[in-house]
Amino acid sequence: MIRKGKFLKGGGVDPNTHIVSNHRSVSERECAEIARSASEAKKFVFTGINHAQIERYLDPIATTPYPLEYAFHLLGNIRNKIVVDLGCGTGENIVPLATMGADATGIDISPDLIQLALQRIATSKVSARAIVGSAYDTGFENESVDVIFCVALIHHLDIPRVRDEMHRILKKGGFIVLSEPVRFSKFYDLVRKTLPAQEDTSEFEHPLTRLELDCMGGAFTREKQRLFRLPFVAISLRLFHGLNNLSYKVSDWIIQTCPAFEHFATNVVVRLRK
Repeated sequence: MIRKGKFLKGGGVDPNTHIVSNHRSVSERECAEIARSASEAKKFVFTGINHAQIERYLDPIATTPYPLEYAFHLLGNIRNKIVVDLGCGTGENIVPLATMGADATGIDISPDLIQLALQRIATSKVSARAIVGSAYDTGFENESVDVIFCVALIHHLDIPRVRDEMHRILKKGGFIVLSEPVRFSKFYDLVRKTLPAQEDTSEFEHPLTRLELDCMGGAFTREKQRLFRLPFVAISLRLFHGLNNLSYKVSDWIIQTCPAFEHFATNVVVRLRK
């Protein structure tokens, strides 16, 4: 499945040199992401496995108002399937993927985040792997992967490069489940200025425009696309924590009732089939 000799022991990037084990230099964009992730990892506190949070993703309904639940819904039956969690971060999604019976591997450019993902896997006692590697050069053989699960990664990257690598490793008929922040309306920029991001960001990342989403999906057949999160959801998440669930439900009701409001959505979830 993974080309032998592709990764360093314990991962694919030497954190001291930022060189991938196949001697490919890490790009400036990737270096920025490694630095951002290191800052994120320092702030992360692992509090153990929340089994309720895992259960909610094992069999979510198609009409869920929550984008991550919908992403898991699009997976369908992945038992015994080879699934790559690309840009796995601290491994939150690896555990439910493995619990669903997938042969799951998480890949992330950040050694710091992969260490946290490995801790999560060990604590949860699921059978899964987490390795350091680049989304541009995953180390998987051609057409060896059934499913790629990719949440909030593409907007950090050079889209044509990561798209071509995903297309290369996917089996014919395999698919990507993609969840990304989007920016179709200029109103989104106003919200970002009013409520600037509190988490660590790099200079390269930005929500996908419609053209960038089309670029990502151009090599695939787009299926079951839904848009989520009108801008007021971000305001609710920031200011009114007790209303989080309600804001997601109201946002989804507005979009489903009046599809014209999709133009103002800030998150897309779609299945891309090869």
